[in-house]
Amino acid sequence: MQFSTDTQLRKWKPQDNSTRVRCGQKLFVWGFLNGRKIFQIRLDINGQTTWLDINDFPAISLSAAVEIARCADRLLLQGQCSLESLQFGLANSRNAEELEGHFSGIEIGLQRTRETATFDDVYRQWYHTQKNANRWPEPASARRPITLYEMHTEQHIGTLPVDKIRRTMIIKFMEPLFMTHRALADHLLDYISEVLDQAVDDKLIDTNPCPSKPPEDLLRLKTSQSTTLEYTQLPELLEWLEDAPFTKAVKLAMAVAVVTVHRLDVVANMRWEHFDLESGVWALPERNADTEQTGAMKSSHMYESKLPERFCEALRALYDQRKNETFVFSVDGHGPLGAEILRRNFQKFGDVTTQSFRTIFKTWCVHQSPPVDAYLVDRYVDHTLLGLGKNHWLDDMFEQRAQLAERYCDFVMGSRG
Repeated sequence: MQFSTDTQLRKWKPQDNSTRVRCGQKLFVWGFLNGRKIFQIRLDINGQTTWLDINDFPAISLSAAVEIARCADRLLLQGQCSLESLQFGLANSRNAEELEGHFSGIEIGLQRTRETATFDDVYRQWYHTQKNANRWPEPASARRPITLYEMHTEQHIGTLPVDKIRRTMIIKFMEPLFMTHRALADHLLDYISEVLDQAVDDKLIDTNPCPSKPPEDLLRLKTSQSTTLEYTQLPELLEWLEDAPFTKAVKLAMAVAVVTVHRLDVVANMRWEHFDLESGVWALPERNADTEQTGAMKSSHMYESKLPERFCEALRALYDQRKNETFVFSVDGHGPLGAEILRRNFQKFGDVTTQSFRTIFKTWCVHQSPPVDAYLVDRYVDHTLLGLGKNHWLDDMFEQRAQLAERYCDFVMGSRG
C-alpha cells in the first residue's frame, strides 16, 4: 500500500500504533489509533535506519511533505547539515523553503560539534548515576527508565545536541503515548524532565524546556518566594535525614548544604584537593571562564571557610575510604554526585531549595539574642560577594564565619554526630 493523495490519507484509519505506510521516496506516514498521522523520512546511513519526524497531517499536505523529504535528503547528500541539525531543522520548518533556510548563513550554527553533548549522552549518564545510587532496588524498576527511553524517546531526540531540544519536539512524540499508555507516559516525562534539570545544573542549557509542572503552576511558584520551612524545623529535617535511606556520603553532603548554604552543585562537586583534612578549611577556587569548572565560585576570587568540626571528622573518615577519588561525594568512584540527587532528596522532606536554606539561615540569625551582626550574615551567605561585599571582599571575616558555622551547626544537628 502507498498513499499518493491527501484524500487517501484522510480516509485511512490505522489499526494499531506501529503502522507506517509509504508516501514517496523515503517518505512515510506513521498512524496512531487516536487518529494522529505524522510524516516521517527514512534515512539509511552506515547500515543503520533512522526515522526523522517531519510534521503532522493535515497540518501539512502530502505534497508539502514530499518536497520537505526531497530537500532533507539533498541537504544531507551535499553535506550542508548533519543528521542532528537536520532533525532540529525539520522540527522547526513548515515547508521545504524554511528547512533550507535553516542551513544557509546564520543558522549554520545549529550544526553539532564534537564538544556538544547529545540528549542521549546526558540521559544515559543520568541513568547510570541514578542506578548506581540504587534509586530503583527492584530489577524491573531499574530497567524501566532505559527501556522507555529507547522505545519512545531515543529515535526522536536522542541524537540532538541537548541545547537544541525544544518543548514542541517533546510534545510531538509524547502526545501519542499519553493517548494510549498514560501511566508509562507520566513516568517517561518525569525522567525527561529530571535529565534536563541535570543539564541545567551542568550548565549545558539555561532552562529546562520540559518542566515537570505545567507553566501556570511554575508562574504561581515564581510569584511566591517564601519557603515552606521555618528555621525551627531544621532539627526535624536533620533528624529525618538520619533515618533516610541514603548513603552516608549523600547524607553528609545534604547536611553540608544545609549548614554552609552553598549552591547544591557546589556541594555535589566538592573535590578532595580543595579540602584540607588537617585544618578543615574548604577552599573553593575562583571561577575559570575558560573551563567553566563545576563546583567553583561564581565570583572572581577564592572563597575559604572552616567547616564545623563534626563535618571535618566525618570527611576524614570518608577520605580513608575514598583517598584515591577526585570527588568527595562521588557515587561511582569517578564522577561527582549529581546536584539533582540532592535536590530530589530534599524534596522528599519538603519544598526546600538552596535559596530556602539561605533564607532560613538569615531568619535564624535575626532570632538570636542578640541578633547576629548583619555584615557577618552577609559574609556568610553572600558567596558571590555582591553589593557591599564587592568593595570590601578582603574583610571576609573568616574566623567569625567559622565560629558562626559551629554555632549554627549545633542548632541544626543538635546532639547528632
